[in-house]
Amino acid sequence: MTATLDSELTRGASRARTWLREHGLPYSDEIPLEPSGREFTDGGHYGVEIPVVNSFKVLEATLSRLQAEGLPVTRFNETLGAFLLSDAEVADMLALCRENGVGMVFALGPRPEYDRKAAFYRGGFGASQGRRVNNNDAMAQSAEEALRLTEMGCRGLIAYDLGVIRMLSEMRTAGALPADLMIKVSSHCIISNPLTAKVYAENGANSVTTIHDLGLPVLQDMRKAAPDLTIDLPTDVYGSKGGFIRFYEVPELVQICSPMMLKIGASAQSHPHDPVSENTINQRVQRVALALEYLRKSGIEAKYISDLSPQRCVPVTV
Repeated sequence: MTATLDSELTRGASRARTWLREHGLPYSDEIPLEPSGREFTDGGHYGVEIPVVNSFKVLEATLSRLQAEGLPVTRFNETLGAFLLSDAEVADMLALCRENGVGMVFALGPRPEYDRKAAFYRGGFGASQGRRVNNNDAMAQSAEEALRLTEMGCRGLIAYDLGVIRMLSEMRTAGALPADLMIKVSSHCIISNPLTAKVYAENGANSVTTIHDLGLPVLQDMRKAAPDLTIDLPTDVYGSKGGFIRFYEVPELVQICSPMMLKIGASAQSHPHDPVSENTINQRVQRVALALEYLRKSGIEAKYISDLSPQRCVPVTV
């Protein structure tokens, strides 16, 4: 049998690829890369987000170290669940961020690992559901957490469940939650493709943390599928999640995903629940400096997010 090489490779699933492409849907990982051409409200292409800032002590030390190094930070993420913090500590964290013009995004506490059904969640089968809320009481508790935090001036919430996100969006539309509240989707929601991101945007999400290993073509199509969504993309990840660092891709990420948050510093820890020491904080700040250095050396004209942008999630005075 004689093989013939055509000038253009014929791909598998070609019928489906043709239909998807003709209807403006993702169809391939082999696509030309191009800048998004989009910016944050009031301007800017990227911000800097630091995860696992779960106490006032860690927040204060991290902010002080960043300021000493002359490094910017757009917003911090508390991730264990704000219901584990007293009102006094939440208020102190919000006040410190407000005074310094920095955003603070708190995670809603109610989710399976803390719920009365935790025995199911921690089992092998239950763990596969991610952090999806599976009872009405937990939904009500999530709503109560949102009311508590926003009444204290918080303007950014992290949610772990699509239903909770839809509930928060409806509360915001009805005026029960502030109109300027930013609803952020955790990476535990498994935002792994463009159409999933679109579903979350359609249900009220303003910002999504993608799963950590997405390639540039998928991210480009995600930006196209959900043009108003802020993409929060990890530049480096915990050791338990692979420990990879993609600093050389930061220039491409900013161009393709803008408006986006560079989520920097997780690789300073093995696991997100590890205690945060002074050494961890120093390594996080060093990662921020490195990621921004790679962006600067690339020579692209990337603007930092505007001080006026609501996506910063700066706490307000109440």
